[in-house]
Amino acid sequence: MKRKLIILLASVLAIFAGLAPVSIAIWLAYQTTLSTAESSLRNIAQAIAVDTSKTLQDIDEALIALSGLSYECTSEDVAVMNTMAYDIPEISAIGLIRPDRKLVCTSWGVMDPPAEPELPPPVQGFRLVGPLKIRMMQRYGLVALRQWQNGSEIGALIHPSVLIGHLGADLGEHGFAVLIRREDNHLFARKGNVPEMQMVASQTEAEEGATQLRAHFRDGIERTLVAVELDGYPGIYSVTAASDSWILRDWVRMALVLGAIGLGTSMILLFLVLAIMRRRLSLQGELQRSLQKNEFEVRYQPVIDLQENKCVGAEALINWVHPDGRQVRPDLFIPLAEDTGLIEPMTEWLMKQLRDEVAGLLAEDRSLHIAINLSPCHFESSRILKTTSQFFGNTAIRPEQIIYEITERGLIAENSGIARDVMKSLRKRESHIALDDFGTGYSSLSYISSFPLDYLKIDKSFIDAIGTDALTSGLVDSIIDMAKRLELRIIAEGVETREQVDYLRQHGVDYAQGWYFSKSMPIEPFREFVRAYNKC
Repeated sequence: MKRKLIILLASVLAIFAGLAPVSIAIWLAYQTTLSTAESSLRNIAQAIAVDTSKTLQDIDEALIALSGLSYECTSEDVAVMNTMAYDIPEISAIGLIRPDRKLVCTSWGVMDPPAEPELPPPVQGFRLVGPLKIRMMQRYGLVALRQWQNGSEIGALIHPSVLIGHLGADLGEHGFAVLIRREDNHLFARKGNVPEMQMVASQTEAEEGATQLRAHFRDGIERTLVAVELDGYPGIYSVTAASDSWILRDWVRMALVLGAIGLGTSMILLFLVLAIMRRRLSLQGELQRSLQKNEFEVRYQPVIDLQENKCVGAEALINWVHPDGRQVRPDLFIPLAEDTGLIEPMTEWLMKQLRDEVAGLLAEDRSLHIAINLSPCHFESSRILKTTSQFFGNTAIRPEQIIYEITERGLIAENSGIARDVMKSLRKRESHIALDDFGTGYSSLSYISSFPLDYLKIDKSFIDAIGTDALTSGLVDSIIDMAKRLELRIIAEGVETREQVDYLRQHGVDYAQGWYFSKSMPIEPFREFVRAYNKC
């Protein structure tokens, strides 16, 4: 059940790892697309407003230029109006209206009798009215009017397409661009009937004086709208509207691509996770089988007294030689053994082998010791006390010849009363406690203050820095000084050069181990090493 749970959790994490970045990318793409589309919608509305303002300004300037016309409507007056209508492409015709609201002449000629156009009451300045039915043509047109102080007006007939021609932006199937005249809510639209707005859901002020709205329409489609008032012509707005399908058109394509990438990445990660978990579970099974079939061996890493230049013992290391002859690295199977609970039977196996292999050697020379690595799980209960008594209690191996190493990388809770009691019990038997890999874990100093220790082992990474310009080179001196002040004996790990040996000896380091002296070896070569080295 535990295996299935581990695989399930690992699979979920793999899928999450593949989809989470892509999901974030899709969300960011959504926000970017939304912002870009809204900006595009605003730019279109502003461009329509600018173009329409320019058209109306050209018409208005033409009307202002005709301010000197008289009511007599002479042939010269008609010619001037005709020329102006010809010169301004947006103007179809020009007409002069007396203060009594009679149209007396146009660019087509004199009105006889004067006509009475159906116009709304006059307003001072410029205004745009219509569409009005032009009776003489039986057509509809817009009329731009400018009133003078004497009450007369001059008007320009504009074909509706002149203004509607600015509204040709492609805003998708459900989008549209219109001009709206606020005074009568009249719409100028390029295509068909514009759907009626039902309700405004939100309204915000956008950049450059634009207003952005989110509205429901009677055709059932929600749209985003941007309204821009024409510069110089208050009350006339250009409005662009687009549905979500237009706004998110690029994002949908992008989301599909990113989603496919995310799904593919998740599948690859899931495959890798399952492969790793399968290998790990397979390795776990092999580890358990090898332990039952006694496919491990103990190798001994000599420890040298630097001041006496004498081998004083060794660190016992478990070596796994696979039946196919392949050696499995300890950094692969030791963490696996710790995670799966196999580390305790492995430690028991190690103690049994030590009892059989080194008891005689330790009995011959009581100055020799053997170091055994213990994992954090060994300090979660008092079981290790029974185990050590079981395997070493009635042998020639004395408790004071055993050093139990706890690694700082495998964090033990500093407030663990059980761990502290176990260490005190081991020391009460006169065994020793060493802190391994010092400086590489999470709580170097607090470990020293929390637990009863006898030895401090300086990690190889600090030893490698001796005689170099590395930032950690100066830390070795600090570690040595601190250990001496705390009355802890010092063991240097990973010593590989004569320069390191001389440095450590000069600085009063007690012991060292590493390839400079010897690699780890089986029991018989280790016996020969001890005898040969101690005869020198």
